[in-house]
Amino acid sequence: MENILAKEFRRRFEQSDKPKFDKIFVSKRPFQASRLKKLWHEMYGRPLNVPISLVPPLQPEIDMILCKKNELTAVELKYFRQRGKGLNHSFYEGIEQALALLRWGFDHVALWQLFDEDISKEELWFYGVWTWNFLHATPEEGGLNLPIEFTFYVVQKVADGYDFRPINPIRRNGKFGLAYALPPYHPDFRIHAKYKNPLLIRADVRKLREMMIDWLQIES
Repeated sequence: MENILAKEFRRRFEQSDKPKFDKIFVSKRPFQASRLKKLWHEMYGRPLNVPISLVPPLQPEIDMILCKKNELTAVELKYFRQRGKGLNHSFYEGIEQALALLRWGFDHVALWQLFDEDISKEELWFYGVWTWNFLHATPEEGGLNLPIEFTFYVVQKVADGYDFRPINPIRRNGKFGLAYALPPYHPDFRIHAKYKNPLLIRADVRKLREMMIDWLQIES
């Protein structure tokens, strides 16, 4: 389902009157690219052959890559739907994949949690707001202050596909509310990516970033 929704995001962005991105890639698998895989192993070795070395685990798939003037944002998507009395994922689903994407040298990495429109407002609040707090609040507030962009959406089935409505949580006087914001592909929506990838200070990560840009241009 994440693959279907990623393609729908791309279609919506590309049909916008004011395109936000120059290129959008969906379901990219860098370890199927021999040059990228070779470079990775040249820099880090192979896990089974160098047990003493620190070898990062391989990233099998990248749900979306958003490109704007040579700035790259990787997006990890997780789709939540009702399953029995709960949801099909835990609130922290996708965080580990998003963190692993930082190693590739993207300028920004984002986690987008997508909730089926039948999910209750209470569950939206609990899952979405708790995830935001866990990612971005200070340790004193129960968070880790991680360099991951985060947005949660309600996915609405419409006649021509799907619509995505980002949510702004509101809490006043002990009561909560959820306000819809403009979709990110709306001409008036402004995208603000405030969390820069801290691993870009490393030479190996910058080299992977250069190879990633070259790979995407070759396959575009």
